[in-house]
Amino acid sequence: MAAVMGYESMDGENTLLKAATADMRRGFVRKVYGILSVQLVVTVCVAAPLALHAKEMAKSNPTLVQHLMLGSAVLSIATICAMSCCQNLTRSFPTNYILLGIFTVTESVMVGFVCAAYPMKLVLGCFVLTAFIFIGLSIYAWTTKTDFTGFGPYLFGALLTAIIIGFGLSMFGAGDLAHKALAGLMVLIFVFYIIYDTQLMLGCYKGHSQEMDVDDYVFAALNLYLDILNLFLYLLQMLGDNKS
Repeated sequence: MAAVMGYESMDGENTLLKAATADMRRGFVRKVYGILSVQLVVTVCVAAPLALHAKEMAKSNPTLVQHLMLGSAVLSIATICAMSCCQNLTRSFPTNYILLGIFTVTESVMVGFVCAAYPMKLVLGCFVLTAFIFIGLSIYAWTTKTDFTGFGPYLFGALLTAIIIGFGLSMFGAGDLAHKALAGLMVLIFVFYIIYDTQLMLGCYKGHSQEMDVDDYVFAALNLYLDILNLFLYLLQMLGDNKS
Protein backbone atom coordinates (compact mmCIF):
# COMPACT_ATOMS: atom_id res chain seq x y z
CA MET A 1 0.00 0.00 0.00
CA ALA A 2 2.87 2.30 -0.68
CA ALA A 3 4.47 3.55 -3.83
CA VAL A 4 7.52 1.59 -4.90
CA MET A 5 9.89 3.68 -6.93
CA GLY A 6 12.01 2.22 -9.65
CA TYR A 7 15.67 1.46 -9.25
CA GLU A 8 18.60 0.78 -11.51
CA SER A 9 20.05 -2.64 -12.05
CA MET A 10 23.74 -3.30 -11.44
CA ASP A 11 24.54 -2.48 -15.05
CA GLY A 12 22.70 0.84 -14.80
CA GLU A 13 19.60 -0.26 -16.68
CA ASN A 14 16.37 1.54 -15.71
CA THR A 15 13.85 -1.00 -14.44
CA LEU A 16 10.81 1.25 -14.26
CA LEU A 17 7.83 -0.24 -16.10
CA LYS A 18 7.62 2.91 -18.19
CA ALA A 19 11.01 2.05 -19.68
CA ALA A 20 10.07 -1.59 -20.30
CA THR A 21 8.72 -3.04 -23.53
CA ALA A 22 4.98 -3.41 -24.08
CA ASP A 23 5.25 -7.19 -23.67
CA MET A 24 7.05 -6.79 -20.34
CA ARG A 25 4.38 -4.38 -19.08
CA ARG A 26 1.58 -6.74 -20.08
CA GLY A 27 3.47 -9.64 -18.52
CA PHE A 28 3.85 -7.68 -15.28
CA VAL A 29 0.11 -7.06 -15.01
CA ARG A 30 -0.74 -10.68 -15.84
CA LYS A 31 1.76 -11.90 -13.26
CA VAL A 32 0.34 -9.63 -10.55
CA TYR A 33 -3.25 -10.73 -11.12
CA GLY A 34 -2.15 -14.35 -11.43
CA ILE A 35 -0.35 -14.25 -8.06
CA LEU A 36 -3.29 -12.42 -6.49
CA SER A 37 -5.72 -15.06 -7.80
CA VAL A 38 -3.64 -17.86 -6.26
CA GLN A 39 -3.51 -15.96 -2.95
CA LEU A 40 -7.28 -15.58 -2.87
CA VAL A 41 -7.86 -19.24 -3.72
CA VAL A 42 -5.46 -20.31 -0.95
CA THR A 43 -7.20 -17.97 1.49
CA VAL A 44 -10.62 -19.43 0.72
CA CYS A 45 -9.34 -23.03 0.91
CA VAL A 46 -7.66 -22.43 4.29
CA ALA A 47 -10.15 -20.05 5.89
CA ALA A 48 -13.39 -21.81 4.93
CA PRO A 49 -12.78 -25.08 6.85
CA LEU A 50 -11.54 -23.14 9.88
CA ALA A 51 -14.59 -20.87 9.82
CA LEU A 52 -16.90 -23.89 9.76
CA HIS A 53 -15.11 -25.95 12.42
CA ALA A 54 -13.36 -23.40 14.67
CA LYS A 55 -15.95 -23.72 17.45
CA GLU A 56 -15.63 -27.49 17.56
CA MET A 57 -11.84 -27.15 17.59
CA ALA A 58 -12.01 -24.61 20.42
CA LYS A 59 -14.11 -26.99 22.52
CA SER A 60 -12.10 -30.13 21.83
CA ASN A 61 -8.60 -28.64 21.81
CA PRO A 62 -8.45 -24.98 22.89
CA THR A 63 -4.66 -25.11 23.24
CA LEU A 64 -4.29 -26.00 19.56
CA VAL A 65 -6.47 -23.07 18.57
CA GLN A 66 -4.44 -20.68 20.72
CA HIS A 67 -1.18 -21.94 19.27
CA LEU A 68 -2.52 -21.66 15.71
CA MET A 69 -3.68 -18.09 16.24
CA LEU A 70 -0.52 -16.98 18.03
CA GLY A 71 1.80 -18.70 15.56
CA SER A 72 -0.09 -17.27 12.60
CA ALA A 73 0.02 -13.76 14.06
CA VAL A 74 3.77 -13.93 14.76
CA LEU A 75 4.64 -15.34 11.32
CA SER A 76 2.34 -12.88 9.58
CA ILE A 77 3.92 -9.87 11.31
CA ALA A 78 7.44 -11.20 10.73
CA THR A 79 6.94 -11.81 7.01
CA ILE A 80 5.14 -8.52 6.30
CA CYS A 81 7.89 -6.61 8.14
CA ALA A 82 10.55 -8.46 6.16
CA MET A 83 8.87 -7.72 2.83
CA SER A 84 8.10 -4.09 3.68
CA CYS A 85 11.44 -3.16 5.28
CA CYS A 86 13.66 -5.17 2.91
CA GLN A 87 11.96 -4.79 -0.46
CA ASN A 88 14.85 -6.49 -2.21
CA LEU A 89 13.48 -9.71 -0.73
CA THR A 90 10.31 -9.25 -2.78
CA ARG A 91 12.41 -8.94 -5.93
CA SER A 92 14.51 -12.06 -5.39
CA PHE A 93 13.21 -15.42 -6.65
CA PRO A 94 12.33 -17.77 -4.94
CA THR A 95 12.55 -15.86 -1.64
CA ASN A 96 9.74 -13.55 -2.70
CA TYR A 97 7.35 -16.44 -3.36
CA ILE A 98 8.32 -18.23 -0.14
CA LEU A 99 7.67 -15.14 2.00
CA LEU A 100 4.45 -14.36 0.18
CA GLY A 101 3.26 -17.95 0.58
CA ILE A 102 3.95 -17.96 4.32
CA PHE A 103 2.18 -14.63 4.73
CA THR A 104 -0.83 -15.75 2.70
CA VAL A 105 -1.31 -18.98 4.67
CA THR A 106 -0.91 -17.31 8.07
CA GLU A 107 -3.31 -14.52 7.13
CA SER A 108 -5.77 -17.14 5.87
CA VAL A 109 -5.69 -18.92 9.24
CA MET A 110 -6.51 -15.71 11.09
CA VAL A 111 -9.26 -14.82 8.61
CA GLY A 112 -10.81 -18.24 9.17
CA PHE A 113 -10.97 -17.75 12.93
CA VAL A 114 -12.38 -14.24 12.53
CA CYS A 115 -15.09 -15.50 10.17
CA ALA A 116 -16.06 -18.18 12.70
CA ALA A 117 -17.32 -15.42 15.02
CA TYR A 118 -19.95 -14.30 12.48
CA PRO A 119 -22.97 -16.00 10.88
CA MET A 120 -21.99 -17.83 7.72
CA LYS A 121 -24.69 -16.04 5.74
CA LEU A 122 -23.08 -12.70 6.61
CA VAL A 123 -19.59 -14.03 5.77
CA LEU A 124 -20.76 -15.18 2.34
CA GLY A 125 -22.57 -11.89 1.77
CA CYS A 126 -19.47 -9.86 2.61
CA PHE A 127 -17.38 -12.15 0.41
CA VAL A 128 -19.65 -11.49 -2.58
CA LEU A 129 -19.84 -7.78 -1.78
CA THR A 130 -16.05 -7.55 -1.57
CA ALA A 131 -15.69 -9.28 -4.93
CA PHE A 132 -18.12 -6.89 -6.63
CA ILE A 133 -16.48 -3.83 -5.05
CA PHE A 134 -12.99 -4.95 -6.07
CA ILE A 135 -14.02 -5.72 -9.66
CA GLY A 136 -15.90 -2.43 -9.97
CA LEU A 137 -13.04 -0.38 -8.53
CA SER A 138 -10.50 -2.18 -10.71
CA ILE A 139 -12.51 -1.32 -13.82
CA TYR A 140 -12.72 2.28 -12.64
CA ALA A 141 -8.96 2.43 -11.96
CA TRP A 142 -8.26 1.04 -15.44
CA THR A 143 -10.61 3.43 -17.26
CA THR A 144 -10.55 6.73 -15.37
CA LYS A 145 -8.39 9.62 -16.53
CA THR A 146 -7.89 10.78 -12.94
CA ASP A 147 -4.47 9.99 -11.49
CA PHE A 148 -4.75 8.74 -7.89
CA THR A 149 -1.11 7.68 -7.50
CA GLY A 150 -0.15 10.95 -5.86
CA PHE A 151 -2.58 10.39 -2.98
CA GLY A 152 -0.35 7.87 -1.16
CA PRO A 153 0.70 10.16 1.73
CA TYR A 154 -2.89 11.27 2.30
CA LEU A 155 -4.18 7.70 2.35
CA PHE A 156 -1.44 6.66 4.75
CA GLY A 157 -2.29 9.61 7.01
CA ALA A 158 -5.98 8.69 6.96
CA LEU A 159 -5.19 5.05 7.74
CA LEU A 160 -2.85 5.95 10.59
CA THR A 161 -5.43 8.35 12.06
CA ALA A 162 -8.16 5.70 11.87
CA ILE A 163 -5.90 3.15 13.60
CA ILE A 164 -5.15 5.60 16.42
CA ILE A 165 -8.86 6.35 16.79
CA GLY A 166 -9.48 2.60 16.98
CA PHE A 167 -7.01 2.23 19.84
CA GLY A 168 -8.68 5.14 21.60
CA LEU A 169 -12.14 3.63 21.22
CA SER A 170 -10.90 0.32 22.65
CA MET A 171 -9.15 1.98 25.58
CA PHE A 172 -12.17 4.07 26.57
CA GLY A 173 -14.72 1.30 26.06
CA ALA A 174 -16.66 2.95 23.24
CA GLY A 175 -19.98 1.45 22.22
CA ASP A 176 -20.75 -0.80 19.28
CA LEU A 177 -22.04 2.10 17.17
CA ALA A 178 -18.69 3.91 17.39
CA HIS A 179 -16.80 0.78 16.34
CA LYS A 180 -19.16 0.26 13.40
CA ALA A 181 -18.66 3.87 12.32
CA LEU A 182 -14.89 3.39 12.47
CA ALA A 183 -15.23 0.17 10.44
CA GLY A 184 -17.19 2.14 7.85
CA LEU A 185 -14.38 4.68 7.69
CA MET A 186 -11.85 1.89 7.20
CA VAL A 187 -13.96 0.44 4.39
CA LEU A 188 -13.85 3.82 2.66
CA ILE A 189 -10.08 4.08 3.12
CA PHE A 190 -9.45 0.65 1.60
CA VAL A 191 -11.81 1.43 -1.27
CA PHE A 192 -9.45 4.27 -2.16
CA TYR A 193 -6.42 2.05 -1.54
CA ILE A 194 -7.67 -0.45 -4.13
CA ILE A 195 -7.85 2.32 -6.74
CA TYR A 196 -4.47 3.69 -5.66
CA ASP A 197 -2.62 0.35 -5.70
CA THR A 198 -4.22 -0.68 -8.99
CA GLN A 199 -3.11 2.55 -10.63
CA LEU A 200 0.41 2.15 -9.26
CA MET A 201 0.53 -1.14 -11.11
CA LEU A 202 -0.88 0.45 -14.26
CA GLY A 203 1.27 3.59 -14.20
CA CYS A 204 3.19 2.47 -17.25
CA TYR A 205 0.01 2.48 -19.34
CA LYS A 206 -1.67 5.65 -18.10
CA GLY A 207 1.30 7.96 -17.57
CA HIS A 208 0.65 8.23 -13.82
CA SER A 209 2.98 10.22 -11.62
CA GLN A 210 4.02 7.12 -9.61
CA GLU A 211 4.64 3.58 -10.78
CA MET A 212 6.36 0.32 -9.89
CA ASP A 213 9.26 -1.41 -11.55
CA VAL A 214 9.40 -4.68 -13.42
CA ASP A 215 10.53 -6.77 -10.43
CA ASP A 216 7.81 -5.58 -8.02
CA TYR A 217 5.11 -8.03 -9.11
CA VAL A 218 5.08 -9.77 -5.70
CA PHE A 219 4.86 -6.47 -3.84
CA ALA A 220 2.06 -5.29 -6.13
CA ALA A 221 0.09 -8.50 -5.53
CA LEU A 222 0.72 -8.21 -1.79
CA ASN A 223 -0.69 -4.66 -1.74
CA LEU A 224 -3.86 -5.65 -3.57
CA TYR A 225 -4.27 -8.77 -1.41
CA LEU A 226 -4.08 -6.70 1.77
CA ASP A 227 -6.57 -4.19 0.35
CA ILE A 228 -9.07 -6.95 -0.44
CA LEU A 229 -8.58 -8.71 2.89
CA ASN A 230 -8.98 -5.55 4.94
CA LEU A 231 -12.03 -4.47 2.94
CA PHE A 232 -13.65 -7.86 3.61
CA LEU A 233 -12.85 -7.87 7.33
CA TYR A 234 -14.06 -4.31 7.90
CA LEU A 235 -17.25 -5.03 5.98
CA LEU A 236 -17.81 -7.94 8.37
CA GLN A 237 -17.23 -5.68 11.35
CA MET A 238 -19.45 -2.92 9.98
CA LEU A 239 -22.39 -5.15 9.00
CA GLY A 240 -22.13 -7.90 11.61
CA ASP A 241 -22.84 -8.26 15.30
CA ASN A 242 -20.04 -10.75 15.99
CA LYS A 243 -22.61 -13.34 17.06
CA SER A 244 -23.26 -16.56 15.19
